Amino acid sequence: MRYALGVALATLIFTGCGADEVELVKNYTLPDFKSMSIGTAIEGSKMCKNITWSREENGGLKTVKMVCDLDMEKVLANIIESNKKREQDMLSRILDSAMIFYGGKTYDKQDLLKIANEHCKINDAKFQETIKTKGKIAYDDQKMLVDCDDKLKDEILKPGDSRINETNSMGEIMMFLKEAVYLSQLTPEQEKAQLGKAAKLSSSTIELNFVVNADKSVSLSDKFKFTQDGKEDSNNRISSKNILAGFYER
Repeated sequence: MRYALGVALATLIFTGCGADEVELVKNYTLPDFKSMSIGTAIEGSKMCKNITWSREENGGLKTVKMVCDLDMEKVLANIIESNKKREQDMLSRILDSAMIFYGGKTYDKQDLLKIANEHCKINDAKFQETIKTKGKIAYDDQKMLVDCDDKLKDEILKPGDSRINETNSMGEIMMFLKEAVYLSQLTPEQEKAQLGKAAKLSSSTIELNFVVNADKSVSLSDKFKFTQDGKEDSNNRISSKNILAGFYER
């Protein structure tokens, strides 16, 4: 009876150690990420369809591995939403630059954008060909994908108070307005297509490792793994800290 009880206690103790270390990591708040615990950040980020935590020990080093099966639809939606916010900020800066070269008082930057959108359009055939050739749309490609009719220059020059030196400034204005038109006319399908390969991934996983130190503190290991459609991304240059930071974004 005593032997059986001893075996049961030993089993409970040894099987409980791993679970305790997993819980220790999940409940731990890292010094560089004080807003919430590791577990709250990862399990509350909604980036993952499935999360597994497991305890490992290599050469006396105790670690807890977290594997996240990414929800690719949500990841893609988050990327597109983030890009849209970035594009809106960029659009405002581009229009500010156009206004510097415009120099007139008849149009404000929203007026310039309005008339640019009336006379310029994204050339979808060029867009698709660039995607096919390069796999994505680079920043320098954007203005090359916008076609404008000849009336746009006339509309800009029409105001009597415009101080444009046509030979020096019009080219700069047209360049900025084409960039603005590109950002303002992108369709949801084009937003997705310009991501290239990232928009076509069907599955991806993130693996992070946390070290459980002797004093029960926790450290983020530099060791991590990122796989795309079952293949490890060996060219990935993102640090494990930057990957973890993504789980803390709300």
